[in-house]
Amino acid sequence: MTTHRGRWPTRALAATMCVLAHGALGQAPPGGAAPTQNQAPLSASPPETPATSPAPSLAPSLAPSLAPSLAPSTSPTSAASADPVAWHTVTGPEMSFTADLPAPPKYTTTEVKTGTGSLYTVHQYLLEQGDAAYIVQMATYPEDINVSNPRTNLQGGLDNLAKSMEGAKWVSIDWVSHQGLTASDAVGTRSGHAIRSFSVMKGRQVFTLIYAGEPGTARSADVNRFVASLRVSP
Repeated sequence: MTTHRGRWPTRALAATMCVLAHGALGQAPPGGAAPTQNQAPLSASPPETPATSPAPSLAPSLAPSLAPSLAPSTSPTSAASADPVAWHTVTGPEMSFTADLPAPPKYTTTEVKTGTGSLYTVHQYLLEQGDAAYIVQMATYPEDINVSNPRTNLQGGLDNLAKSMEGAKWVSIDWVSHQGLTASDAVGTRSGHAIRSFSVMKGRQVFTLIYAGEPGTARSADVNRFVASLRVSP
């Protein structure tokens, strides 16, 4: 009985995040990017703009069973301190960013196609710890994606995800500057789990940090540390 009770919160969390991801895909505007077969959907497709494909954005691809991680020889570098209480630092492709997580995550990639057929890669780092999950995602949009207004891109994704949140809305959305870049910091709830999504845009690059866990933990010390750890390369 103890084993089953221990597994249930993790399964419920995975299901919650999976619903969020699929909800975002289902609400994507016509012509938006869509994952190819057997790929996880992205979390934020902004409103369609004339003469361009809307910019999709990042989302967790958490399913009850996780995709295998890439072999160490092909994954971006990551390093952990010898100190057991220190967090684990991941470094994105081409040194594009660094972020800290409580433990080493699993790394996967997903190829995504835009409305006009261009392909780009979503890099994901996923850590599940009991009834909590930490996700870091990064992508570089191709030229057919309109990124002239980062806030519009980020807001479109938040609006799509809000439709799958409790009350069909975020509890709070803060617009902040992160290293001089436009960023959104949203908190909400889904199926009894606290959800926090922090996204930053730098040109065509999008970086998203997502947390899901027990109620009341979205702005805990560990989650604040996770969000604050993101460093986008100049």
